[in-house]
Amino acid sequence: MKKYKGGCGHGNDQIADVQIGPCDPIYGCPPPTEVVCLLVDKVYDECKNVQVDEVEFCYEACPENPIVDVLCYKVEIIDGPSCEIVSQGRVRVTVSYKVKIKLIFEDGSTQILCEEKTVIKTFNVPRAGEPGLFLHCEIPFLECLQAFVESEELEYGALRTTIIACIGKYTLLKLLATVQIAVPSYGFCPEPPDCDEVLSECPDFNPQWPPYPLQDR
Repeated sequence: MKKYKGGCGHGNDQIADVQIGPCDPIYGCPPPTEVVCLLVDKVYDECKNVQVDEVEFCYEACPENPIVDVLCYKVEIIDGPSCEIVSQGRVRVTVSYKVKIKLIFEDGSTQILCEEKTVIKTFNVPRAGEPGLFLHCEIPFLECLQAFVESEELEYGALRTTIIACIGKYTLLKLLATVQIAVPSYGFCPEPPDCDEVLSECPDFNPQWPPYPLQDR
């Protein structure tokens, strides 16, 4: 086995004779050929928050043509998420998103409604504010789960309808530091193979010859 002197980056710059992909389930992976020094964002602390927000819509329908169904049509982030450390160990996350729902009326007609909502949440993250660490937040999953009519009330000749849209939101918080870290390596990856280019969208044409049936002799 090759021995390494102190420090990062010593060794062969070429990849060892190994296949890219899972290791052999019995023999495992071969020993690395070098130790390299990488500049990465290391995660020192993290947490997640999964919850369902309720977004309220109000619509005045005609009593002769009430809403018979509601569809959760679309949700998209329009601002954020932004996060800040408000005090030692405490983090505030703010995000704004737009929700679209589709109303279906008794006569078969439809209408799209939009509503914007800003959600502010504060979380306890013990290492937030620690020197050398910076905060990162993201919402990798945001989904319009369902919508339903919560209530209907007749007011001044109009059917005041309250609709609730349920928005599933997954928030991820990380405390990071950019560090140099030594990791075992097999060297640089090999050059990737050529892509299989599609030259034509048309199907192949392979007529069978002869174009007439064989004759019995």
